[in-house]
Parts: sequence; C-alpha cells; structure tokens
Amino acid sequence: MTRSVKVRSFLRNLFSTRRVEVDLDQEVHAHLELLIEENIREGMPPKEARRAARIELGGIEQVKELVREKRIGNWLYSIISDCRIGARQLRKNPGFTAVAVLTLALGIGANTAIFSVVNYVLLRKLPVRDPQQLVFLTNPDAQGMEQGFGDGDRDFLTYPEFQTLSQKNQVFSGLAAAASDGPKLSVGVENEGQSEGALARISLVSGSYFSVFGVDPILGREFTSDVDTVRDGSPVAVISYSFWQSRFAGDRAVLNRKIRIRGTLYDVIGVTPPQFNGETVGLSPDVWVPLSMQSEIYPGRDYLSLEATPFRKTEWLQVIGRRKPGVDLAQAKAGINVDFQRILQSQSGQMSTEDRRTFLNQHLAVIDGGRGASTLRGDFSKPLQILMAVVGLILLIACANVANILLARSAARQRELAVRVTMGAGAARLFRQVLTESVLLATIGGAFGLLLALWADAALLRLVSGGPNPIPLDVHPDSRILAFTLGVAVLTSILFGLAPALRAARVDLSSVLKGTSRSIASTGSQAGRVPVGKILVVTQVTLSLLLLVVAGLFVRSFQNLAAVQFGYDVDHLLILHVSPVSYGYKGAQIAQLFKEIIERLDTVPSVRSASLMDNGLFGGGDSNSDIFVEGAKPKAVETPASRWDMVGPNFFSTTGIPILYGREIGPQDSGNSQRVGLLNQTAAHYYFGDANPIGSRIRVKTTEGPSDFVVIGVVADSKHGSVREKPQRRFYIPFFNPIGDASAANVLVRTSGDLAAPVSAIRAAVKQAAPNLPPVEIQTMNQRVSQSLATDRMITKLSGVFGTLAMILVCIGLYGVMSYAVSGRTSEIGIRIALGAQRQSVLWLILRESLLLVLIGVAIGLPAIFGAGKWISSLLFGVKPADPTALALATALMFAAGILACYIPARRAMRVDPIVALRYE
Repeated sequence: MTRSVKVRSFLRNLFSTRRVEVDLDQEVHAHLELLIEENIREGMPPKEARRAARIELGGIEQVKELVREKRIGNWLYSIISDCRIGARQLRKNPGFTAVAVLTLALGIGANTAIFSVVNYVLLRKLPVRDPQQLVFLTNPDAQGMEQGFGDGDRDFLTYPEFQTLSQKNQVFSGLAAAASDGPKLSVGVENEGQSEGALARISLVSGSYFSVFGVDPILGREFTSDVDTVRDGSPVAVISYSFWQSRFAGDRAVLNRKIRIRGTLYDVIGVTPPQFNGETVGLSPDVWVPLSMQSEIYPGRDYLSLEATPFRKTEWLQVIGRRKPGVDLAQAKAGINVDFQRILQSQSGQMSTEDRRTFLNQHLAVIDGGRGASTLRGDFSKPLQILMAVVGLILLIACANVANILLARSAARQRELAVRVTMGAGAARLFRQVLTESVLLATIGGAFGLLLALWADAALLRLVSGGPNPIPLDVHPDSRILAFTLGVAVLTSILFGLAPALRAARVDLSSVLKGTSRSIASTGSQAGRVPVGKILVVTQVTLSLLLLVVAGLFVRSFQNLAAVQFGYDVDHLLILHVSPVSYGYKGAQIAQLFKEIIERLDTVPSVRSASLMDNGLFGGGDSNSDIFVEGAKPKAVETPASRWDMVGPNFFSTTGIPILYGREIGPQDSGNSQRVGLLNQTAAHYYFGDANPIGSRIRVKTTEGPSDFVVIGVVADSKHGSVREKPQRRFYIPFFNPIGDASAANVLVRTSGDLAAPVSAIRAAVKQAAPNLPPVEIQTMNQRVSQSLATDRMITKLSGVFGTLAMILVCIGLYGVMSYAVSGRTSEIGIRIALGAQRQSVLWLILRESLLLVLIGVAIGLPAIFGAGKWISSLLFGVKPADPTALALATALMFAAGILACYIPARRAMRVDPIVALRYE
C-alpha cells in the first residue's frame, strides 16, 4: 500500500466514521450470507446453515471490533471514542465531576501560581538574543555601591576599570555596564506645563548596553559607543515600553519629544520592546541614559574619573559580557582575570606589603548571565523552594482525594463494566477507557487551575509588592508555565487514575452479574478497594500533618520576630533621607544645612527630639572597619573588625537606645576637636572584658586612612539592619566630626501622638532649611521593620493557607472513604442493631475506624516532620523544628478534622433501620 493510499484511508477512517461503519456492517453481514449459502449448498437446512455460519464467523460485534483494531489510524479513533464516552460519563455525574475538578484545580492552580513566581525569579532567561552567551563579571545578586576595596570576588567595577577591560580583553565580543542601583527621579515631559513630573526609575548604562544584549528598539534606535566619548555631552534617552504607554499614550511621534530629568532635557531616541525590563530582575527601569551623563543624574559626585588612590575608589557598575564564539566560561574567566590583574598591578605601586597582598587578591567571578542580575534571588530563593515543595504536597493530597472518589465510584460502575466485557471489551480497552476519563478530569482541572493561578498570582503580587517599594514581578504565562501546567495535569491524571483503571481492568464477571448492589460493594471491599482508599487517606493525613506543622512553625517564628526587642522604641519614630550634595550644596554648607534642619525640626509641634545618622536604621547600608585598641593585645582567631556609624547630637535620647554608662554625643563634640565615640555593650565586652573602656583610645582603619577616637560611653546593643540580627560589635562617632564622607544623612524624628499629624510640618521645616531640595520621603520606623519582614510574612501567610487547604482536602477524602465504607456495611450494621447493639456503639465503631486512620497517618508523619524541620530551620527564628507547641496543635487539628469528617457517615450508620436494611439486601 502506497503512502498516499494510507493517508487517504487514514483520513476516511477519521472523518467519515459513520460511512465506514455502515460499510463495515454491510461487509460483515455479506460475509455471513456467503457462509450461509455455502452451508446450504453443502446440504444443510437453512436454519442449521445459519447457525453453523454464525458459529464459524463468531460474534458480529467481536468481528467488527477486530476489524477496527486493524484499521489505519485506529489508535486515534479509539482515543476520540474514549474521550466522547468519558465526556458523556462526566456529564451524567455533575456532582462527582464538580468535586473532582475543583479539587484538581486547587492543586494544579496552587502549583502553577507558585511556579510562575519561581520561573520569574529563578528560572526565566532574559528576553535577549542568545542569553546563554552572556556572563556577569560582577556579582549579579549585589546591589548598591561600595567604596574602598576588599579581597575575593568583586561585587562591582569602577568606570575606569570597565573602560580598560572593554578596550583590551580578548575573550568577549562586547562588554556592557549598568549602574547597579538606579535612582527614582522626577521625569517631566517638555511643553507639558508641569514643573515636576512623575517619579520614574533611571538606569545609567554604557553605549554598548543594548548591542551587547542584542535588544533592538521597537521604535527609534539604541545607544552607540559615541555616547561614551564626551562627558555630559550626550543628553539622549531610551524609554521603556511601559513608560511610553503610560506617559506618551503610545504616540509614535515620541522620538521628537524631550524629557526633563533634574533640569536637563534629554532627546528620546528609542523605545524598548515590551518584554525587556533591563538586566536586573525585579528592578525595571523606565528610562535609560548614558553613563557619560552621570554628573547630571548624581550632581556633585564624580564616579567616572580615575581616583587618585584606590583606597577611595567607588565601585558601582554591574558589568556584563557576551562571549566570543568558541569561548567557554572557564576560558572567559581566565582571560578576563589576566587583564583585571594588570589593572590592579598598575594601581598598587604605593601600597604597603599587607595592603598590596589584599588588593591583588581580587578577582572577577565571571558567572552565567543568561538569567540576569536579581534583587530578589537572595531573599526569595529558599522561601520559593519551600513553597514549591508545599504546593507539591497539596497536589499529592488532591490526587489521593480524586483517586478515592474514583475508587468509590468504580464500585457503582461494576455492572456497566461487566456488560462491556460481555460485549467484547478487553481488559486493555477498559483500562484505557477509565484512564481516559482521568485524563479528561485532569485536563479540565488543569484549565481551571491555570485560571485560578492567574488570580492567585495577582493576590501574591499584592502580598509581596505592598508598601512604598513594590516589587515588579512579571508572572504572565509563557511557554514554560503552560508546559508546566500541562505536565502537572498529565502527571496528576496518572497518579489518581492508575488505581481505578487497574481495578476496572480486573472486573469479576460472575460476582458482579450474580450479586446485588450491596454485595458488589462488599466484594469490592474484600478485593482491596476500601483498603486502597484507606491507604490514600493515611497518606493524606501524613502529608497534611507535615504541612500543618510547617505552617505552625512559620507562625510561631513570625510571632517571635514580631515580639523582638530592638534596643530602642520603634513607635513614634520617623526617618527621612536627605542628600543635599545632588542639589548644589558643597563642603561646609552641607554640615550647616543638617544643623539647621535639626534646629527647625526641634521647633515643630509634636516633635520631641530630632537627630541624624549616616547609614540609617534598617536602611540597607552599614560601615565596617578594622579597629585597634591602644594597649590591647590583638586576638589571634577573631577579626578585629567592628561595625560603626556616625550619629548626630542627642542621637541616643532620640532613638531611645539606653546609655549604660558615660555620656552621649552632644553639640560640643562637633568640629575638629578631639574625636569621641561610644561602644555598644558587645564591643565593650569583646575589646575590654569587664574593664571600664571610658577614656581608652581606639584607632579606626578606613579608606580615608587611620583615625582615632576616645571612648566616652557604652550603650546597650540594638538592631540596626535586621530583626534577625545578632548582637554585633559596633561603635558610634560624631556626625559633625566625621571619618570620611558625611554628605548625606538619615534624619530621625521622635514624635508624640499621631504619627501622621506632624508629617506636613516636618516637610515644611526641611523645605525652609533647604529650598532647593525636593519634598522628602518620610517613613515610620514600623514601616521599615515591616518591609524587612516581607519575606517572612509572605511564607507565613501562604503556608497557613496551604495548610488549611490540605486539612480541608483530608476532610473531604476521609468523608468519602467513610461514606463508602458505611454504604458497604449497611447490612452488617443492620444485623448488629437487630441483635441488640446500641446506636452509640455503632457511632463509636465508625468514629474509631476514622480515628485509627488519622492515628496511623500521624504516626507515620512525625518522623518526616523532623526532616522537613531541618530543611526550613534557616528561615525560623526563635523556634526549633521539633517545636512541641506546633506538633501538638497540628496533631489536635488532624484529629478534630477526622472526627468532623466522619461524624455525618457515623450518624447515618447509627440511624440505620435493620428491617429496611435487611429487606433491601
């Protein structure tokens, strides 16, 4: 048979089914008539000839089935036929279908929702040309900027280092640089008549940025290397698709427009594709401008020039490279580090031997850059892995639930399946038919689950993106998410459909056709159907207990975090950041401005006191330097480094950090007099033991060189960066007698009464002192603490939701199994009651069986809890994985769920009328 004939036959069998079936019926009957005629010619009577012919031919339907199996494309026709039958079965049982689809939709939807976030944060490649060729020379998980130097892999590069590597490297076809932390600035549009525009995120990038990524604007052109040649000479900008839509309404004439940033007009020369949001996941720029315009974006600062000394260089650039064809990751790393060492060697000539050794021990990590940089991976990687495991358990519980429902339903279909067998259906056909119904259920559940996931992702975004610093998560469905949903649907159909399909393939004709409905149920029970259901329930209990304990641990951990003592009063404390250097203030003007701001704030009603500090509380920054105590012997094992901050007068009385002995920093400690400082309790004990440190002299080694201060007091330990922060060595020196740069400050204001009342007055006071500054953003200390707990809050809420969902699914599964068991034992219960059994004893009989299943599940689940607890222990605070309170509460909830789930079947059994039960049997 030629291929064309096979194709025509396949299409005819597929699309002309009715005609093919009519032809088959006529052909089989014609063959039967020929056999009859042949028998008559051999002398048989007509009646005997027909009988012999039918015996020789066999059953007409069986013959048809054999012919169908030999047809070209029969496998596809069989699948379509099975789907039609399966859909008809689901329509006939809407209650069963609704429960099964809803259960699967919850399981699949939860998995798809969490996987959407996992895909965006951890898996998705950048939407650029050949992302597998990209590498990061710097640390893709770092953000901000650093001053000075340390050893090991570099987090960032300086602009001169980037330029040198771009010109001399032999392993990359191109290098691109981007500022690690783009500021949010007011962006206005020329001729709109507004002095201030809306805030937008600005990203400073090199001229090679778009070409290295292989991103072509959908409108206009990208930057070229020309924008890097002249400092402040390229006021051009490329805008994002979302900014184009929101600010210009998608006007294609945008290329003739200008935007204003800090008073400088920029020509819009291009619009990026909608899917491109920069190199950093979770930090979507609105406007890209050339790095050569740095002094316009950061006025008063010079990050482009080569520093006079490497001790003071500013590292602030993420650098991305595209490997040349044939250059692997190891070759790229080796080659670029040779060039990088040449740069370091050229800068280390005037260093001491120790500093030179540390300085030359710097490297470029050179790691895969296909997934981009990320501000989210560090915070969300482990929580997302845990949540993915949690929703995986939810899916297993859902599968067990639907399998239980199908097993119970299969008992009611025993007669139907037996009739199919008598009509010629083989075990394989029955197996395939029942499994097809499971696939249909899973497909429908997957479709609804995908819709549920879209809603759940929106809710999840609201959860993690609340507050003044929303996280721009792009979790729209892509090919990977759709493939994941399809794969989960297929996997679930196999998981919950396999056991019912195997049962259907082993139907016992004699017992089914002879027995009543009750005996059929009893036979199913004896054949192992109910034990399989009970095993599934035990599995559900085990998994649900695990989820409830995990949820309980996170709730307990979050309660502990919320109850942490910070070492100062976080209530009625406001924080605002002021950076006057970007607005024309220089040198001594800056210190005078800060003093005037504090003086004006002290006059505001409801303000009890005001002060300032360099790094800020929970602001994400900190300073760390080696210190040496005069006359003390250095400890051989531990580092002498200590964290430190510069604080203004009355800082400790403003924050409420207790002074244990000595005095705090006051106005008299300003200027160029002898620098003083305070140690916290941990630092005082570490460096001085039980001795009094007041009057001791301490030398600080910084990028500015060595500086001394005299200890004037000791304060209590306090938390500066994180709720989880352990006591750290820390010292404080005067802000107005600084070490290094003091051009920006975090102003702290202690208020009385309502926090919102003095906000406008505080802004007005700052504006009066510094008319050039834009309106300052004011946060409460509680807001900063709340932002620091965003990850803990998210995983606590979600684990609680999933734990509750698991318990509900267990209740449904246990209810189904016990209802089926009671229906199969109606006659037994009737006999028990007829023989004098008390109805309370019947109630206890059913309850005992349910509680036994729960007890077995709990016993199996307890060992698994310890393993899971160790895995999540890094996210717990103040609670052990084997927390007795969480274990006891989860166990109690499971037993309560078991009693609740089987109470209705137990009451139904208790009310069985023995006469009716026996008569029905």
